[in-house]
Amino acid sequence: MPSMLLLSGCWDSEELNDRAIEVAWGIDETKDKKIQISTQVVIPSKISGELTNGGGGGSQGNPYFVATGIGKNTLDAVQQMQIKLSRKIFRGQQRVIVIGEALAKKGIRDILDNYTRDPSINLLTDVFVVKGNTAKNFLKISYPMENIPAVGALKEYNQIGSLKEGEFLNFLLSTSSQGSYPTMPVISIESPSSLKEGENREEQSKAKGFRISGIGIFNKNLKLVGFLNMKEGRVFHWLTGNLDFLMVTSRVPKEKGYFTLDLNKLDSNIEPIIQNNKVKILVTLTGQGNIRENNTRLDLTKIQNISIVQNSLDKEVEKTVLQTITKVQKKYGTDIFGFSNAIKRKDMRQWKSLKKNWDKEFSKAEISVKANLIVRKIGVTGPSIIE
Repeated sequence: MPSMLLLSGCWDSEELNDRAIEVAWGIDETKDKKIQISTQVVIPSKISGELTNGGGGGSQGNPYFVATGIGKNTLDAVQQMQIKLSRKIFRGQQRVIVIGEALAKKGIRDILDNYTRDPSINLLTDVFVVKGNTAKNFLKISYPMENIPAVGALKEYNQIGSLKEGEFLNFLLSTSSQGSYPTMPVISIESPSSLKEGENREEQSKAKGFRISGIGIFNKNLKLVGFLNMKEGRVFHWLTGNLDFLMVTSRVPKEKGYFTLDLNKLDSNIEPIIQNNKVKILVTLTGQGNIRENNTRLDLTKIQNISIVQNSLDKEVEKTVLQTITKVQKKYGTDIFGFSNAIKRKDMRQWKSLKKNWDKEFSKAEISVKANLIVRKIGVTGPSIIE
């Protein structure tokens, strides 16, 4: 019996007390062209339920600390960081990967090699570009609404209505899809109002918050080439079928005031038309929702006024979406919307004749947008209660 007791347990596993639990991982390039790895490690004695739900609890003080290492490549930097820690880094709870803008612009193809080989890295991890700053500075920020800043980043991302999860896996899949280009959500550090423009970036690490600020566009060499703002980012998610909800505010011609529609059941359809070797694409967007605010004099209990409102909303969406697509076409020439995939599905033979010069074809493609939004509910009043 004693021998049986001694044999119980897992011989090849490490005790939790011997692990440094990592929740966020940052990658930067140093001034001397080396790789800097930063990690946000939780302090178990100061945390209670943070990794599963991001809730409060625990003792006073930050329930995490940031460790860094600099090396010739990713693994060398990790090794330099590991020797500073009394416990072995454990990635099983990793939730976020962040990449500094400077490194993203230089290109991240080489550093991703380690991430695709390491079985301990969860490919469903979310990944962000830190706009105008470093990953290290982002990880050092204490977020006022969440004890674990990495959890705060994930929750903010959920608030934009995106259905997409596992941004790292989606990013990797996009890199191998011919004709389409990868994107990555962008997060910006919110600087204190007292911080003057151009001050040292290290000072920005004293900021008390951050925000999701759009998406970053990468080319096939995995170099960051530009950004879309939040409004344009929502258009991107809608077009790619990854938007759960959206609020659209518009006004009716010849009417004072605005109205807002809270949209859900969003969908999109991309219909390519190839005529005389010219690419035309019809984008159709649908959605339905409830009127949440009406500052106009229109009585929405009247059917004709509902039609007026829906028409105004359709035009507002069509204008915004077309502006976003045109910006990407003319400024970046990168098909991030999946138009190439729509052509492949419709006519693979046609795609084979286009794929070699798809970037050029995408840039000059004739795009038209049609919105069909439906107002399901108008609230408890017809006209504005003030009227």
